[in-house]
Amino acid sequence: MIPDARGDRIGNNGFPVPSNFATSTVKLTPEGGIATLMVNDTGGASIKGYLLQPSSTVDNGVTYTNNDDVDPIGVIYEDGVPNGENVWVVIAGIADVFYGVAVTRATFSRVPVAADGIAVAGQAINEALPIPPLATDKHFQEIGHPIESRGTPGLARTVLHFN
Repeated sequence: MIPDARGDRIGNNGFPVPSNFATSTVKLTPEGGIATLMVNDTGGASIKGYLLQPSSTVDNGVTYTNNDDVDPIGVIYEDGVPNGENVWVVIAGIADVFYGVAVTRATFSRVPVAADGIAVAGQAINEALPIPPLATDKHFQEIGHPIESRGTPGLARTVLHFN
């Protein structure tokens, strides 16, 4: 298959993918993320941008990260999904992440540790890029790097990568 100029091809390999690619459990977001359906086990309605870890009680479930967690796996994509229902979770690419602090682009984003003073489960923090050798705890708490700055806590676009 030869690519055409309609904008519905990836690269020049001829593999057809519509811009709104989605299956019943995976989709590409307009922001540039890859999202998958998981079960909201947060105890309440979902909050867009909050960090998630695997649920220990519900199969295919996710719950908010807490301070010092070392297993973040994704970010809530949509607000208001009731507990126990399927919710879209961004697991790779670009997502709007909720930071409990002001955000500076091109920094290091992670799950907070208790010493950071962020008491709200699921919120991220960012700091200057660490100097090697990187502490093991911060490495496993990393979620990616923000690509925009915000002077107050809230959502900021972030390129995700989980360790």
